[in-house]
Amino acid sequence: MELVVLAAVEVVLPVLALLLEHMGNVRLSERHHRHHDTYVVPVSFTRGLVLAMAFMSVLGFVLGWLCAMLEFLPSPLPVFAFFDAFIVTCFAGWAILNRYKVSVFGSRLVITPFVGHDASVRFDDIDLLGWVGLRKGSGYRDLVIWARGWRVGRISGMVDVEQILMAMDRFDALPRVEGGIIS
Repeated sequence: MELVVLAAVEVVLPVLALLLEHMGNVRLSERHHRHHDTYVVPVSFTRGLVLAMAFMSVLGFVLGWLCAMLEFLPSPLPVFAFFDAFIVTCFAGWAILNRYKVSVFGSRLVITPFVGHDASVRFDDIDLLGWVGLRKGSGYRDLVIWARGWRVGRISGMVDVEQILMAMDRFDALPRVEGGIIS
């Protein structure tokens, strides 16, 4: 019975992710509307996670079948469990990354974080913008937003931070670098 459940997980999650990724194919990394722009995690990254899940599913089935038929040292149960752990982890990461977005309106922005509630920030209320973390694939670090004395949001470096900064037009809130020292 455990083997059937593990095999089902190995089939259902990658197929579900493949279908949802294909149905959401109209999702662009940067979408311009009449009254706002929306920035999301690049589709090439989320698609790569889905393909990794599909590949690991096939590999898990092949190795599980070989363990069952050729009687290798491990039984198929731990082999399926190992590949299921990878697939479930990738699926959770994929689902979280698909949730993230930053919508920029005329005078405010709305950040939908990986986990938690949306954060809405008016551009006029921004006190400070700060770079944190490591550089992402786009070359940018994460951007933390402070407004009215509170940290209100963090824009991931995976989205087009440069375009978001241009829309905010609050370069005065960025720390200044004078003589190599941030002031």
